Amino acid sequence: MTKTLKCFVLSLFIILIMISCRSHKPVRNENKTQTITITETLHDTIFKIAKDSSSYNALLECLNGKVILKNVIQAEPGRTLKSPRVRLDNNKLQVDCNLKEQELYAHWKSKQVKDVQEKTITITQFTNYLTFWQKVQIWLGRLLLLILLFLIGRFLYKTYKPEWFK
Repeated sequence: MTKTLKCFVLSLFIILIMISCRSHKPVRNENKTQTITITETLHDTIFKIAKDSSSYNALLECLNGKVILKNVIQAEPGRTLKSPRVRLDNNKLQVDCNLKEQELYAHWKSKQVKDVQEKTITITQFTNYLTFWQKVQIWLGRLLLLILLFLIGRFLYKTYKPEWFK
């Protein structure tokens, strides 16, 4: 029975030693800030179309009191205009020159996305480290506590001798 108790205490002691062995690590705080800025801009423009003209020159003649076209001297179309249409009806001159309406107005949206990521890392430095003597005192205190617990357990075992522990 004593062997089992010694093995139990020894294993408990080894576990406590393994748990307490670790190095001090500085505390790292990491703050991330992500800012996304979306800028939408509405653009518009007007396209200018140069002026355009067409011309028509002809000779007129009078026959029996009625006006007639004698001959066409010049019929010149423009860039987008065709040559004019000319009609003579009952001494009435009609010249038609048509241009479809041209309105060029453009607008569009442009979108700019600006992504700003800001990362701040703060490392906490320890300034007050324990001295060697303070560490020895802490370990001696832990060892004394284990010995005290062992002695209390041994005293209780000898005094009461429980049946379930045999």
